Amino acid sequence: MSVYRRPLLQAWEAAYTAELTLDQLRRRAATVGAVLASQRARCLVAFDTRFLANLFAQTLAHDLLAQGVEVMLADAPAPLPAIHHALDRKQADCALYVSARNRPYYVGGLILIADEKSGLSIHPTSDPLPPVAFPPLTPPQTTVDLRAPYLDALRNMIDLDAIRRLPMTFFIDAMAGATAGMVTALLGEGGQTRAIEINRDPDPLFARGAPQPFEATLTRLRKLVRESDSHLGLALSGDGTSLAVVDPAGEVLDPFEVSLLLAGHLAAHHRQRGLVLAPPPALQNPLRLQPKHLAAWEDATGLKLEVVSDDLHLERQPLVAMTATGEVALSRWSGCPDGLLAGILLCEAVSRSNGGLRALCAVLRAQFSA
Repeated sequence: MSVYRRPLLQAWEAAYTAELTLDQLRRRAATVGAVLASQRARCLVAFDTRFLANLFAQTLAHDLLAQGVEVMLADAPAPLPAIHHALDRKQADCALYVSARNRPYYVGGLILIADEKSGLSIHPTSDPLPPVAFPPLTPPQTTVDLRAPYLDALRNMIDLDAIRRLPMTFFIDAMAGATAGMVTALLGEGGQTRAIEINRDPDPLFARGAPQPFEATLTRLRKLVRESDSHLGLALSGDGTSLAVVDPAGEVLDPFEVSLLLAGHLAAHHRQRGLVLAPPPALQNPLRLQPKHLAAWEDATGLKLEVVSDDLHLERQPLVAMTATGEVALSRWSGCPDGLLAGILLCEAVSRSNGGLRALCAVLRAQFSA
């Protein structure tokens, strides 16, 4: 994947029926369409699993086509990293993502993903809008599969055979989000590893919650991992950018610890070096932040660790960057936070460890207590 950093140029969110209406979405997309038509640029329209997101996306695609814009509509809910991958492959010049990312179920939104120099904005137009049928009578003719090329890119980055050849069990909580089915598709059939996915069926209301791993109790995932003595549990946010990891005891690992485990694996098995940006550890975390502990870990791994506030700081191109809410970026591979990529890399790390996740955590804690 490209490491070109294309920002979320603008995002707009609102509660359903209060401010988020079809009219508001159309007015914001119309502003984008007017500029794209003058530039003869292409626009990718994508959506997540949120309430009415697919129908909103179809309507916006119709409007853009009427403005003379070349439009590609995603054929299924797509996680944010897959949209960035499509833009990196130059399938389009920008993207409109009908999503409120990992916000609660009663919030919807629209995200513009484009180069900072594009001159695009989702500020609503005041011009009259043509009438439109809702839901659309026919979908746009040009649709695009965003999931398959993204999965192919992941297959080229990760040693999936190292995971598949061992008798391990992983549980994955898709949180009814856009990554549903992706882990099982990556691992495929015929290997010895079992990947069991829960909460993969569409639920536009996300069980009346938010598709954010660290805002949910993850009760079912933790219980399944603990009682089945599985090797690992992963929870992926609705937009695919955030990750929570559950250990065999059913406990959710602190993001501070997850970021160090990821970095250690990349250093040991992918020969990568660089900066690791980790959030402050929780108060109860056994990894205490004392200078000698940080130095011991850096000496053992050859990496540089900084504890930072809740921001990814991607402009510094860190090897690993993670926030307290589980948003994780691996800058050597992707310019977008990618919880799925990070989760599969942790599965790879576990498969290469004789003692599994418990052993990896023990080694890490020993480095900090040296």
